[in-house]
Amino acid sequence: MFSLPLFKQSVKSNWVMWTAITAVMSVLCAQFAVLEMTQNLLFVIFYGMMTTILPAIYVLVTANKLIASQVDRGSMAYVLSTPVKRSAVTFTQIVFLVGSLVAMFGIETLLHLAVNSAKPITIATALGNSALPIKGELTSEMIVQVNLSALVVCIALAAVCFMFSSIFNSTKYSIGLSGTFIGVNILANMLSMFGSLGVSGLDKFKYLTICSFYDHQSILFSENDWITKMIFPAAIAIVALTIGSVVFKKKDLPL
Repeated sequence: MFSLPLFKQSVKSNWVMWTAITAVMSVLCAQFAVLEMTQNLLFVIFYGMMTTILPAIYVLVTANKLIASQVDRGSMAYVLSTPVKRSAVTFTQIVFLVGSLVAMFGIETLLHLAVNSAKPITIATALGNSALPIKGELTSEMIVQVNLSALVVCIALAAVCFMFSSIFNSTKYSIGLSGTFIGVNILANMLSMFGSLGVSGLDKFKYLTICSFYDHQSILFSENDWITKMIFPAAIAIVALTIGSVVFKKKDLPL
């Protein structure tokens, strides 16, 4: 069910991009959390946009490379010529894709926890509005919950991209549809964010993106809405990964 050689191959093929995105994400987080001039943008810019945009770039490229690109190049023929079943291929690649996202967010979260422990900031400052009637500092629990929420949404984005990669034998269709899907979700999320900041009408774009299920304000205001919202991206991820695995197992491949 799990192919260790294929997993190692996936790590070898994608570690450079994973390292680059993880490093950029972690450094940005530390910068926004430490510098006084950027602390009020921590949840407006970094957690508001970067925690979805940067991982989205990674999953767009990586998901395509895991299945569709290998079929397109013909290297999948070599993989399937060994005693590795198609179900093992999809399961292994899913483990790698999801596991790499977990590791990415895990490193960024640990760094933020360390920075926040050394230099804590108030919740109002983190939200970019010191006039908010909310007291207290940003806690370790809040940081973990915010990153967990973002992680689940990014796994849903990755799952849909993986589904396209599994369905299509041609890279141009896989990355084309995945790119459109990612682009629409990220753009709609950015527009809805400006709507929440007071720009009339743009808040309705939240209905066009999976990213709207990522509700960091609910966490910071000590509400439990974010837990309920996680059900939807988790369900999307399960359905998309299942569809992708089933289609890849049954479809004809140009081997």
